[in-house]
Amino acid sequence: MTDLLLCELFGTKPLFVAALAQRLGIEGTVKVSSVRRSVHETSLGETDIEVILESGLGKLGLLIENKIRAVLMQDQLGRYGQRGADGAAKGLWQTYIVALFSPESYRSCISECEAAVVDGFLSYEWVRDWLEAEDPSSNAFKIHVLTEAIVDSRSGYVKKLDGRMTNFHQSVHAIAHKEYPELKMAWVEQAGYDSSIIHLPHALPVRGDSLLLKAKMGTAELRVETRDPISAERGLSTVIPSEWRTTRAKGYAGVEIAIGALDPTLPFGTIEAHVRRFLEAPKAVAYFLPSQTRVRNH
Repeated sequence: MTDLLLCELFGTKPLFVAALAQRLGIEGTVKVSSVRRSVHETSLGETDIEVILESGLGKLGLLIENKIRAVLMQDQLGRYGQRGADGAAKGLWQTYIVALFSPESYRSCISECEAAVVDGFLSYEWVRDWLEAEDPSSNAFKIHVLTEAIVDSRSGYVKKLDGRMTNFHQSVHAIAHKEYPELKMAWVEQAGYDSSIIHLPHALPVRGDSLLLKAKMGTAELRVETRDPISAERGLSTVIPSEWRTTRAKGYAGVEIAIGALDPTLPFGTIEAHVRRFLEAPKAVAYFLPSQTRVRNH
């Protein structure tokens, strides 16, 4: 609901857009060229709200992650920056900004590492106050929605954090950092109760490709960004070992290796050997890296 609310404000209130641009440090007069919600066009993940602003300096991509109380996934905000750079490379915009739209209480809970990759913070409180100052009567419903979300965030965020999952990610990082530095696994300050997927966005040489280790599903997956996932998947199916399987979604095709599911909430000593098998999997998928150019050009 809050993401739809913000999209509507971008599309209907130029004065709001001007005030927001000033708050985010965007210079000059800007106008909205396009607003999109839940944009998922590459293997780099989903953008909650994508706004393209036009000014005398050219086009600027404003990529917004909307959070009320859900825990950030590993490198979730970092992937916004990757999508921003990808959009610039494709000519969608000349510059970009990554912003977090959330209650103030949520901002205080994220780590310094996560906050460092965000260019600007847009709080629910600031938007609510702007709406109240503009016209509290006509904006009453929007003010109510934001106020309810602010209250909800104060009661729910901490409960979703999970010490066992955090220990799992940090224990895996200790092994990966020492024994598998080529994976370039990022440190996780806090993990949620359902954060069983380890994202390794920096392990592959081509921006847009990704490697995931899915603990609960028991698989390691290589995703290759491509314009034609169906054809790319067909091509991969002809070269992978029989025990592997192909995967695809909008913007990517991939291969998946079954390793065996594990429970990340168990004492780490009991699953460490299994974790090491997960960390060995990238050596197998590395065989396919030279063929990525052929796959992505389908």
